[in-house]
Amino acid sequence: TREIDGAALATPKGSMEALLAAAGLRVLFAMEALALPAVAVWVLPRCVAGVSPVYVCRCVYLEVSLYAHGVFGNGRGSSAEQAVAANLRQGPPALTQEQRQAPIRGINVLTKAEFVRAAPGQTLPPTKRVSMLLDGRALPIGEEMAYSSTPSSRGRSFFHHFGRPPKEAGALGVEEDEAWQHRARCLREGAEVHRQVRQFVQQKLRPGMELREIVEVVEKASSTLVGFEQKDPLRRGWAFPTGLSLNEVAAHDTVNPGDPPRWLLPTDIAKLDFGVQIDGHILDCAFTFAFDAMHDELMQAVKDATNEGIRRTGPDALVGEVGGCIQEVMEAAEVHRPDGKVVPIYSIKNLTGHSIAPYRIHSGKSLPSVNVGGSVRMLAGELWAIETFGSAGGVGYVVHSGECSHFMRTSAAPPNKLMMSALSDSGKALLELVDRRFSTLAFCPRWVVQEAALHKSFTKLCTGGGDAHRWWTAPLQELCNIGAVQKYPPLADLRGCHTAQYEHTVLLREACKEVLTRGHDY
Repeated sequence: TREIDGAALATPKGSMEALLAAAGLRVLFAMEALALPAVAVWVLPRCVAGVSPVYVCRCVYLEVSLYAHGVFGNGRGSSAEQAVAANLRQGPPALTQEQRQAPIRGINVLTKAEFVRAAPGQTLPPTKRVSMLLDGRALPIGEEMAYSSTPSSRGRSFFHHFGRPPKEAGALGVEEDEAWQHRARCLREGAEVHRQVRQFVQQKLRPGMELREIVEVVEKASSTLVGFEQKDPLRRGWAFPTGLSLNEVAAHDTVNPGDPPRWLLPTDIAKLDFGVQIDGHILDCAFTFAFDAMHDELMQAVKDATNEGIRRTGPDALVGEVGGCIQEVMEAAEVHRPDGKVVPIYSIKNLTGHSIAPYRIHSGKSLPSVNVGGSVRMLAGELWAIETFGSAGGVGYVVHSGECSHFMRTSAAPPNKLMMSALSDSGKALLELVDRRFSTLAFCPRWVVQEAALHKSFTKLCTGGGDAHRWWTAPLQELCNIGAVQKYPPLADLRGCHTAQYEHTVLLREACKEVLTRGHDY
């Protein structure tokens, strides 16, 4: 380039040919210098993460936008409105009788008579273990949907299977063998437990209830109906902490020991997400409820999107294409506010459905609510949590917000000697308790406190000083620091917006898919 530049300058009037040659070479060398980074930016997300680079760039942009709102502004809604909300949370809200009796929205609530007909033999409140209740009778089967009604995705070419049989050919196993039948029995029993618990809780939900009361009602009922036994805690019980997330918080929020009380307000929109497990076979199901009609359109859009995801689910379906169909249905809807403003609904880009494995709530595959590209497919025999999240008034993206209340062991394997040497005595004791009581199931500090109360020696070890309600903080942080336990903090969109979630567990059987957790409520 120097030689050509020199020749161009040496020309008396700078010939056009020399100048064009110099410019062309400069462009060529610039393209060569940028080619490798450009290829890397485009290829790496697809090869490493299995997603579209457009999706990655979009997520980065939305995360930066959310942090900018947090640093430079207070989100949507005036500071006065936020102050009013904060004051209401400092004590029981002063509600009128009409507000306290507001009907629940977002689900079909069963009357007491309908509940008794749907769960014959069960008491109200439910106190009978479902396995005993159904003794001698067949377990209820979930909603069966034929694959023929599922729009097929692109077929695989010869090159996808080059030199090997299709993976899905061996993913199912023999449906009639004992292992499959045992799995199906566990899943169907767990689904019936979930239905009875949530349909009972839905009858009790009212504005003015304390969040801790709601969570404890859910956990007490599910523990009783699933048949939890302290002597064998991993055989039957809770699958993960009861999530109760309000308004802009979309997921992973619950009550911690020592938290100040919080109450449901008439304008809140809440997501209730809980699960049970039998022999490690997990049922994951969630719904959204509210008391104000302004949330109806958001809840209906997310419910329709979840049902669309279920309809598109099937063996060999590309999860990216299923996510694209979910987004299309959800974002076709709008929220019409009382003031006449029309608010778009966005699929939350970084919250996903997921495959489920024994004792593992997230077993490796994810189902986003947008088309992320990639070549990941569903396989026959897999168990999937089909869940979608929508946001009205936000950006359709969530970031960590608030104190963490969900934790999970990263692996059932014990930490190595170097990691163990970094733990205090209380940290080692807590690790032992977590492995014995929860293994690789998710847990929360409330459950740790309940378990520790049954072992006086452990409680004395961990309560050497500080707040008696928060003794678990330091040893649990130690386990997170060495990587033995993973944090899952609350996830929130823009402050002041509203989010919704609906979820069902679906089993991909040989002849059809079974929506295990489907009920009369949703």
